[in-house]
Amino acid sequence: MTAEEREKVRAAVAKAEAGLTAEIVPCIFAQSSPYPESVWAGAGAGMSLAVAALFLLDVFYPLWAPLSRLILSVPAAGLLGAALGRWWGPVKRALIGGRRMEEAVARRAKEIFFDRGIARTAGRDGVLIFASLLERRVVVLPDEAVRAKTPPAAWDAAVATTTTLAAEGRVADGLCAAVEKIADALTAAGFAGRPNANELGDDPLTGDGR
Repeated sequence: MTAEEREKVRAAVAKAEAGLTAEIVPCIFAQSSPYPESVWAGAGAGMSLAVAALFLLDVFYPLWAPLSRLILSVPAAGLLGAALGRWWGPVKRALIGGRRMEEAVARRAKEIFFDRGIARTAGRDGVLIFASLLERRVVVLPDEAVRAKTPPAAWDAAVATTTTLAAEGRVADGLCAAVEKIADALTAAGFAGRPNANELGDDPLTGDGR
């Protein structure tokens, strides 16, 4: 996010927490894991496609170029596949698979929750909004005091809004909207009142996940 977008999200958190006893921490990562397997899978897929293409061409349209020249297309296709698996989101997601991405996002969200101290507030009332862009997934993790008073469905609106706006490239707007909806859910659950000591601050957390 740009400095302006970070300030926009920070202001949304400060505004939401002004009437809450709980704390909200928005966090955005470029991806939740390095996914090294996507590079190798891309290379393998590229070389396999190149070999299949050469075979089919030789069957239907006999090739008259020297084999030494044709065979270079196989490693070249492998390099291209590896590059696509490393850098191009749609290909990377296809190679990784939905289950692997779900696991990576859930694990990274839990790491952030504990490593950044969200689980160590005095009131055990922190709420993490974790958005991972590559995987197009959003996770809301509440601490035990909040979890005891809110059902999992309380966060569905925040997750849906953030996912939709982030897919449109409006990441900061998505986080701001999620903060507002989570503040509404916290108010409904009885966390409205005089703000606490703001142990977690208002700045959004960021990372690349690589």
